[in-house]
Amino acid sequence: MELIKIYQGNVIDSEELRTFLGIKTRANDWLKRIFDYGFYEGKDYFYSDVSKSTGGRPKQECFFTINMAKEVCMLARTSRGQEARRYFIKCEEQLKQLAADKRFSAFMKLESSKEKFKNTLLERGLSEQNYIEIDTAGKKVFMNGKVVDDELLQTVLLTARDLATQITNFHTHSNDLRDTESIKTSNEENHFEVRGALLNKGIVPEDLPQQKDINDIKKLEE
Repeated sequence: MELIKIYQGNVIDSEELRTFLGIKTRANDWLKRIFDYGFYEGKDYFYSDVSKSTGGRPKQECFFTINMAKEVCMLARTSRGQEARRYFIKCEEQLKQLAADKRFSAFMKLESSKEKFKNTLLERGLSEQNYIEIDTAGKKVFMNGKVVDDELLQTVLLTARDLATQITNFHTHSNDLRDTESIKTSNEENHFEVRGALLNKGIVPEDLPQQKDINDIKKLEE
């Protein structure tokens, strides 16, 4: 059972943790008090512009590493804090097991690249729905018209999708692309070129058998 969502497999939204712990102190005041315990920005926590499908502009939110979240739970000195700490320890154990799995590692790398690309679009005033449209268009080109969930792709296809996504993100920055259509076209072209490289090596993406869904990923990411 998921108590608190873990993003990208390794960070926790500080506000979601504060809510779970039942902290009544205002968010900013609580964070200042927590930081006084010797946590360091960039190592233990970081700020990121994120959107939670509200349709509005992204806002800056603070994220804790799992290690920091465990310490914060101890500082709470409540039954909720103990429960959350035990949950994070269990998740860490699962993540260590999964880290040895090359397919899982490739999936998480792709998820990280997709998150960075999405944030790039949000910074340019596009919506999360625009990101979904652009990403789906790339998937279709990559799989010759089919849309297959990344959770079902083999390792080589996850790696290829990651490369195409990173290239699109780079092009979006370097060419200062700002509208949906131009970014969508770039993403389609990049997925087409990466697909071509696979075809040249005798790998036909849509012909590779789909893998079983990775249940551990769903437990941590849903």
